[in-house]
Amino acid sequence: MFRSFASRAFVCLALVSLVGWAVVSEAGEPPKLVFAAGPAGGAWYGLAGAVAELLKSNIPGALVTVTPGGGVGNVQLVETGKAQLGLSISHLYKSGRDGTDPYTAGMKHVRAVLEIGTSDMAIFLVKKSVPIERIAELKEKKLPLRLTTTSKASTPALGGERLLKEYGISFDDLKAWGGSVTFTTYSDAASLIVDGHADAIIATTVPAIDELTRTVEMKWLAPEERVVESMVAKYGYAKNFVEAGKYRWSPKAGWTVGEPNVIIARDDVADDVIFTVTRAICEKPEVIRNWGAHHAGFDPKTAWKNVGGPLHPGAERYFKSVGLMK
Repeated sequence: MFRSFASRAFVCLALVSLVGWAVVSEAGEPPKLVFAAGPAGGAWYGLAGAVAELLKSNIPGALVTVTPGGGVGNVQLVETGKAQLGLSISHLYKSGRDGTDPYTAGMKHVRAVLEIGTSDMAIFLVKKSVPIERIAELKEKKLPLRLTTTSKASTPALGGERLLKEYGISFDDLKAWGGSVTFTTYSDAASLIVDGHADAIIATTVPAIDELTRTVEMKWLAPEERVVESMVAKYGYAKNFVEAGKYRWSPKAGWTVGEPNVIIARDDVADDVIFTVTRAICEKPEVIRNWGAHHAGFDPKTAWKNVGGPLHPGAERYFKSVGLMK
């Protein structure tokens, strides 16, 4: 009975704080939250939609709009107030605050909410018919590869660019050799490969890519361990080991870079709102875990740790209230 009363009291408190919140467009209108996700067809887009529904059921009257985005651009969207919530990567959140590559200025209005799993990133898949077995062969043969990846504001495109750079290859080199680079959605990239208009993709593990490998025989060009370690040292990635058979396209074990996925928020979003966001997700972890292998291990007990920078005060208050932070 006490818990029920406390819960109702908290909702009332949250609603009171929302009345004065900056994203309320006019008196009497419900609060509006823009949640910057990932490209259409990817796990982030679906995950953001699931979280949005959860939030609408926990913050009465809230209007939560999910918009396509990318890990790189979402930090900027939240900083400028074009989104109140976003999905990104811990090292990008840190780079954004520090104003380091890929950003040119420090972003001081972004805060972390929680970490929601670590993804295997910069996965380089090519059609089985492509006559190379190692990434280095691209340069050796000056292969006219028709490459696809996600939007320029997304982490797979950035990871792909950085991966190729380790081998002395740029996107412009691929074009100079007679190939191409197409920045698009996961689903459109898969369609291009299925239809014979592209040969390869650099991406992360999302449903659209899994579906692609069911239709077209693809092989993984795994980077050498030393290359992964170099990217970890330069950019702050994690070093991930992909076990043999973990994915349809990984019959052999190999290394790749990993990225702790985080939800970020603008610092002027009310503490009570972010407290509710954090609590709702942590009390219903399956909303995160249902969105692919790299989210399956989401653990609310450690979700406050590997976020890349300061937590939003509302998130910090939640983790302290349940005894996870001191």
